Amino acid sequence: MEHHHRLAYLLDRLATHTATEEELDELTGWVDRDETGASIDDVEGWLKEHHSTALPAYNQQHWMQVADQILSSDKLSNDPVTKPLHRVHFLHKWGWAAAVVLLFGAAAWFISHYHRRQPVAVIAGNTLPDIAPGKNGAILTLADGSQMVLDSMGNGIITHQNGTTIVLKSNGLQYTQEAPGAGEMEYNTITTPKGRQFQVVLPDGTKVWLNAASSLQFPVAFKGKERRVELSGEAYFEVAGNAAQPFRVNVLRKMDIQVLGTGFNVNAYTNEKNSYTTLVEGAVSISLTNQTAGSVVLKPGDQLQTGDAGIKVTRNANVEKAIAWKNGLFNLEGVGLREMMRQLERWYNLEVVYEGNVPDVHFFGEMSRTLQLSDVLAGLERSDVHFRLEEGRRLIVMP
Repeated sequence: MEHHHRLAYLLDRLATHTATEEELDELTGWVDRDETGASIDDVEGWLKEHHSTALPAYNQQHWMQVADQILSSDKLSNDPVTKPLHRVHFLHKWGWAAAVVLLFGAAAWFISHYHRRQPVAVIAGNTLPDIAPGKNGAILTLADGSQMVLDSMGNGIITHQNGTTIVLKSNGLQYTQEAPGAGEMEYNTITTPKGRQFQVVLPDGTKVWLNAASSLQFPVAFKGKERRVELSGEAYFEVAGNAAQPFRVNVLRKMDIQVLGTGFNVNAYTNEKNSYTTLVEGAVSISLTNQTAGSVVLKPGDQLQTGDAGIKVTRNANVEKAIAWKNGLFNLEGVGLREMMRQLERWYNLEVVYEGNVPDVHFFGEMSRTLQLSDVLAGLERSDVHFRLEEGRRLIVMP
C-alpha cells in the first residue's frame, strides 16, 4: 500500500480534530475508491495479509473506540530478550496495520452508507446477544438493614440519618453532615455488584470510587478521634485532610491503612492471591493485623503488596496501571490470562470456566472498559486462547 506518509498525516489530523473538509474528503477517498486506487476491499485485504486474525464485522462505535485505543496506546515492547513466549500485544501505536485499522474505522464513519447492518456478537462460532460493559450503580444498605438499589432511583435526597442528608446525584452518592449525630455510631454499607461501579462522598468530604464487586462500610457521621471505614474489593480514595481526626481504612480485617490527607488505591479482592495498596500522593502508614512487625510508610509512587509470601514494597511502581480502572481502562501490562479473566468476570458479570489445557498467556497495552464483551474477546483471541459464550453469562476459555 502506497502513500503511507500522507496517510499518517491525514490520520493525525483526523485524531486531533484539525482536519479540513478537503483532508476529510481525501481520507474518505482511501476507503471510497478514488485516484489512489484504494478501497474497503483493498484495505481489508492488506490487513489480512499483515494480520493472521480476521477483522470483526464493521460497527461504527466499535471502530471509533478501536481508533481511540490505537492513538492512546504506546505499550509495544520490541525487546526480543525479555519478551515472553506467549506475550500478546493487543494494541500498537502507529504501526501501519494500526493506522489502516484506524482508517478502516474512522474514515468509514464518513461513508457509513456502505455498512448499515446491526452488529452481532460472534464468539468462537456462537451467535449470541452481546454483553454490555459495566455501568454506574450500587446497593446502599442502611443502618437498620433496609436496602436501596441506587440504579433505579432518581436524583435527589433519598433519606436523612442522624443529622446527615444523603443525596443521589448523577455522578454518585453524597453524604452531608448538617448537625452533630446523636447516640451511637450508625453505619451504612455501599456495595457494587458485578458489572457496577460507583462513587460516594463521605460525610467528611472524602471521595471514594468503588470498582465492581466491592463494598465499603462507613459511619453516617464521623465522631471521635478517628474516621474509620472498612473495605472489601477495590477502591480509590481522595481523603479530606483533618490532622485532628486521622482517616483509617481497614481492609478485609487484615490490613489497616492510616492517612491524614492523600490519594491512594487499594486492590483487595478475596479471590486474588495478593492485595495491593498504591500511593498516588501524600503519605500512608500501613500495618498488618496478623503480624507483630511495625508499620510500613509509603511515599508517592510506592506500592505495597501483601499475600501469602509476605510483604513487598515496590518503589516507583506503575501507578497508571493501578488506577486505570478509575480512568475507564483495563491496563494489561504483564497481566496473566487468569487475572485478566477475573477482571472481565467482575466488570461484565460473568462466570468464567476453563476447558482443556489453557496456556499461560500474558497481555500488554490498554483497552477501554466501555467496549462490548465480543470486542474485548476478539482482541484477546490474537493469543493462543479462544472463547465460547453460553447462555447465562457463562464464558468458556479454551486453548
